[in-house]
Amino acid sequence: MTGRSRYILSVRVDSELADALDRHCAQTGASRSHVVKQSVAQYLVAQTGPTLGSLAEAVLPEASPRGGRATRTPRQKRFREYVREKRRR
Repeated sequence: MTGRSRYILSVRVDSELADALDRHCAQTGASRSHVVKQSVAQYLVAQTGPTLGSLAEAVLPEASPRGGRATRTPRQKRFREYVREKRRR
């Protein structure tokens, strides 16, 4: 997110949802922040339709600051294959 501001967003959820989130985070090792960010990104993509940029921002890690091409992670490769498959349809 180089060059972009980060914002703090506070939300209120009922206790059942908070408990479910805590259980999920404990089981997966993911942080609350990560799960909520991914969920909001997925919701927005579902509501507005995916674009390559929105999918990349939601799924891929930040680009390498060196400007060189970083080695692709398995997740990046899966995403690239997903995008290619979507373009073929």
